[in-house]
Amino acid sequence: MTLAGLCIDPAEADAIIARFRAVTGITSEIKGSRIGLGERGLLFELLEKSHATATIGIALSATRPALGMDRGDHDIDIYTALLEDVVGAMLPAAGDCAKVVIDDGRYGADTLAHIRSDIGRLVGPCGSAQLELSHRAAGLQLADVIANSFFTRALPGDRQARMSAIVTPMMEAGRITMRILAGEPHGENEGKEQAERRHRKG
Repeated sequence: MTLAGLCIDPAEADAIIARFRAVTGITSEIKGSRIGLGERGLLFELLEKSHATATIGIALSATRPALGMDRGDHDIDIYTALLEDVVGAMLPAAGDCAKVVIDDGRYGADTLAHIRSDIGRLVGPCGSAQLELSHRAAGLQLADVIANSFFTRALPGDRQARMSAIVTPMMEAGRITMRILAGEPHGENEGKEQAERRHRKG
């Protein structure tokens, strides 16, 4: 699983999406799985011209559920661990009153509400964490393309080298940071609240 956190001013994100739509003619929600390499390259070129920075979280060995564990519960655990790790890494640069917007379309309402609460505690009383549907938030659409690009970049195949060429300029400029979630997101000593979350599927 690959997750991207994007630090960007909402107005700047809106301007990037508007320019992308004007050039490509795409009017639907912009997702990494739906656009071609040329369109993806354009989007990254627009991001390069912005002030945006991104943090990418990638789960490696942590992607295998324990014997007998529900795959859906495990998927939620991995997503939550990645989200907490990525947001936690971005907070120092975001300032004391960070506003975190989380994709509202991935899981059920109860699960997402619990995840939002977790992130809300992470950002503290001055910051905020909210859920939003990705088609309503330009920043979430950009983050989806970034995450999809790094997911595809990690897969052997004809597109791997092209994906690497697309993301390399921002990486070499130090504006994309990668983090690896290599172990299990929750160990034997996980808290009661975390354990309960694993079984709260929406």
